[in-house]
Amino acid sequence: MCWRGWWTRARTFAANTARLAPNAQWRQYPPSRMCSKVLTESPVKLITREDSTMEYFRGSNLHEPSMKNMLSTSSCLLPAKRKVDTVTTPVPSKSGMSLLPASLLLQRSFGYIASKEVSEKKVRSRPFTVSIEGNIGSGKSTFLKYFSSMPGVATHQEPIDLWTNLKGHNLLGKLYEDPQRWSFLFQSYVQLTRLNIHLQDSNSPVKLIERSLQNNRYCFVESGHDCGHLKAAEYSVLCEYYDLLESKLDIGIDLIVYLRSTPEVVHGRMLKRGRSEEAGVPLEYLKVVHTYYEKWLLNNEPRAPPAPVLVINADQELEDVKKEYDLRKPVIMGEKPL
Repeated sequence: MCWRGWWTRARTFAANTARLAPNAQWRQYPPSRMCSKVLTESPVKLITREDSTMEYFRGSNLHEPSMKNMLSTSSCLLPAKRKVDTVTTPVPSKSGMSLLPASLLLQRSFGYIASKEVSEKKVRSRPFTVSIEGNIGSGKSTFLKYFSSMPGVATHQEPIDLWTNLKGHNLLGKLYEDPQRWSFLFQSYVQLTRLNIHLQDSNSPVKLIERSLQNNRYCFVESGHDCGHLKAAEYSVLCEYYDLLESKLDIGIDLIVYLRSTPEVVHGRMLKRGRSEEAGVPLEYLKVVHTYYEKWLLNNEPRAPPAPVLVINADQELEDVKKEYDLRKPVIMGEKPL
């Protein structure tokens, strides 16, 4: 074809395009691409990147069927994958639990909880962890004191000093005075402080803790709900929070030592030691706590314990109890299975 014929066909193509798209603009392109790149204004705007492929589509009419098909199948138009930022988890203070603010603990726990995959667990290396369980006055503090002098053992008592003095507020005392009013607040703070103990770093191969998050969930939260001290919504909040912690954090325990006692015996011991917060605790309350311990650790209700349970008769005289501690020491220290 001569150049006159080629030029005539090109002008005809441009005239037809201008008639179909009144706002069309002519742009000069090299002869090899001019007929394929008559650009039109379109209400659909391309989000372009600075590469040759996107430059090819810049300003094209996206309403044309052929163009829509090309855009839907072109892999070059897919958005670039985001790079997941690495979240740096703050390191807690090693100076003791009382120096770790609640805000920092929440930041650390939520840092562990936040993850891309729902099923992903944060792996932590932890020592052989033993939870010492039992009613008020069953001898948990005495047990920890007995083993604290042994090499390779780190002990953690219940943070009663925090429960009785949260910036001047005695939450434990308020609980005993009016459990209907203060149970949810107290259990929320107990769960927070117990989480702190579980997450405390330790260089010792054995870690002994006075009660656990699991105990709080399956004994005290359950009893509070059944007694009516926790409303249905409050109970649900505590359960949801615990389930999230359990699914995302390593809060596991390897052994449970149950200092089993009768409510009447521990009530007498409680009166002797004379803690001001426990002065008004009735025998009936100790019976309730005993019932829920028995249900959880011996009857697997509402859920089986997360670790083997070593039962020790705590109604015995102190010297007899210590002999049993010596006898069971290899199990308690993780040197032999139960």
